[in-house]
Amino acid sequence: MEATFAPKKLRGALAALSGALVLAGCAQVPPNAGENPADPYEAMNRHVYAFNDSIDRAVLKPVAKGYKAVTPEIVQTGVSNATDNLFSPSHAVNNVLQGKVSDGIGQGFRFLVNSTFGLLGLIDVADMIGLEEKQEDFGQTLAVWGVGQGSYLVIPFLGPSSTRDVWRYPEEFVTSPMTYALWNEDWWIGAAITAVGVIDTRAQLLEYEDLRAGVVDEYAAMRDAYLAGRERAVADGGVADPDAELERLTPLPLDDEE
Repeated sequence: MEATFAPKKLRGALAALSGALVLAGCAQVPPNAGENPADPYEAMNRHVYAFNDSIDRAVLKPVAKGYKAVTPEIVQTGVSNATDNLFSPSHAVNNVLQGKVSDGIGQGFRFLVNSTFGLLGLIDVADMIGLEEKQEDFGQTLAVWGVGQGSYLVIPFLGPSSTRDVWRYPEEFVTSPMTYALWNEDWWIGAAITAVGVIDTRAQLLEYEDLRAGVVDEYAAMRDAYLAGRERAVADGGVADPDAELERLTPLPLDDEE
């Protein structure tokens, strides 16, 4: 009864969430789920993946399409720059923690330059003067310190991660300037900025939508891509163990039965 008298937008959001929960409960879980050593929680992960995917299709993707359609490209670029700038303090800290002190100092200067001369990060002035972005997160830092990848995880709303990489989120919260600038009564401004950043990021991924059509098992493809990408990130663009990466790839099912 309460939902009947709720505003239309709220009823729509509740319907989308209800649909997501139903689809998550109906996620297809193969009988051999959990046999992959990197993904022992596969059954649970597939349900969370189905939940996230349904939220994406019902809410994020349509909103991202609308954002991309009505927002001038120069504004989209500014939003992307400002969002990236908020992570510069985290990049600075993690570069230093990994022993890349000069890169860490450079990331600190990037944040200062873009936050001032770049109008709160809307313009990437630092890149124009040669201060290249060096992205490092706490998951990579833990890897450098010898912590293993751990088990693959799919986190509600956040997506692919692992028992090691999940620690990047509290670190990014602590190092984000938004945490301290809008801590008390202005928390909703930070939430709004975060939402805009999420929509902008999703809009950038729209160009890859066609790739999904040809994927046999989207969950497995996402998992393999994430794990391989994280290994390259830890190795600074290289591959620490090419043979191990090939072995980790999920074999595609062969349609050889008549």
